Amino acid sequence: MRAGLISPEDAVKIWDRVGPMLQRVVDQTEGELLPDDFLDNIINNYMHLWLAVEDTEITMAMVTQIIEYPRRKTLRIIAIAGKGFKETHSQFNDMIESFAIQTGCSGLELWGRKGWKKMLPDWESNYIVFTKNLKERMQ
Repeated sequence: MRAGLISPEDAVKIWDRVGPMLQRVVDQTEGELLPDDFLDNIINNYMHLWLAVEDTEITMAMVTQIIEYPRRKTLRIIAIAGKGFKETHSQFNDMIESFAIQTGCSGLELWGRKGWKKMLPDWESNYIVFTKNLKERMQ
């Protein structure tokens, strides 16, 4: 298995295989992003695409983004899709942490379902994001 950061140029070339993987993540969200929104942001270097590949099969895709708060910079993991996360977690984690440190980030964030806590025992769960959809009231 190989894993690593993918250049924006290469992301465009393989998007037909990655986009459908990320659609599964989008289906679990509040509709903030579509797969092509990820690609647009990756092309413009606002987000980063990470892949795990076994032989020629893309087994996992992850999208990250550097967030600059007024008093700290953090690397946010926006989406993870695919299979084999338990097997690839340690390799991905080391790469992500190194990338975060190299880019001046002092921490990592992951927004996801509560189930992620089981797979990330050394991460803290500091708060939960509650949402309320107002779309119907806007019409």
